[in-house]
Amino acid sequence: FADYRLYELGDDLRYIDWNVYARLDRLFLKLFRAEEDLSIYILLDNSVSMDFGEPTKLECAKRIAAALSYIGLASFDRVSIHTLSNRVTPIVPLTYGKTQFAKLSKAIEEIGREQGTTDLTGSLKRFVTNTRRPGVALIISDFLDMSGYEPGLKLLLSRNFDLTVVHLLSDEEMDPRFSGELRMEDAETGQSKEITLNEQALVSYKNRLNIFCESLKRFCLNRGVTYIRFNNRMQVEPFVLQDLRRIGFIR
Repeated sequence: FADYRLYELGDDLRYIDWNVYARLDRLFLKLFRAEEDLSIYILLDNSVSMDFGEPTKLECAKRIAAALSYIGLASFDRVSIHTLSNRVTPIVPLTYGKTQFAKLSKAIEEIGREQGTTDLTGSLKRFVTNTRRPGVALIISDFLDMSGYEPGLKLLLSRNFDLTVVHLLSDEEMDPRFSGELRMEDAETGQSKEITLNEQALVSYKNRLNIFCESLKRFCLNRGVTYIRFNNRMQVEPFVLQDLRRIGFIR
């Protein structure tokens, strides 16, 4: 509902407010504002780095995607799912109606880990190229991409997408519980390096991780992008129903 105006000959009688007529003895027509259904694009990172932690970051991302998909469909919005790794892969096209949730949920459950290195910017460029209708874009990722994420996010904003970032990290990444002489291997490139992980090295690692997280957060906030951090040990239900509601992402 938007407003009233006086009835004019030829107007649709279904929109007359008869309660107002009973009080004022004048015919008023109710005016309504048309609301388009939103297009919600859930972009889920399924690169190798997401297959880490217990539960894995990928499993958490899939649960978040499923919960938000249900909310979108129940709100009569259109929801689609894409995966991001070294390419963008459409999993479910824009889908409408709560009855489609079972199909969409099954497709999310079947998402597996991709091989190769992460290319978020390249994937987002291809997503924008293939998407004609802008809407809400929700990216769920650890953003661990050596080539950088900024150009891809800037491109989405330039194409009028309403962007939200869920920065997903594992407890094992944030607070490693191992030390000593170690041989570390990059899960995506296969490159390895022998290191001594002592208290000083752990402090340096945590400082650099914090700088990385704060840099992404600052980049988002400076551009009006909603930034949310999620830990793999957090429960999805209170995160979606309380945290996302508190910041206004869902109502």
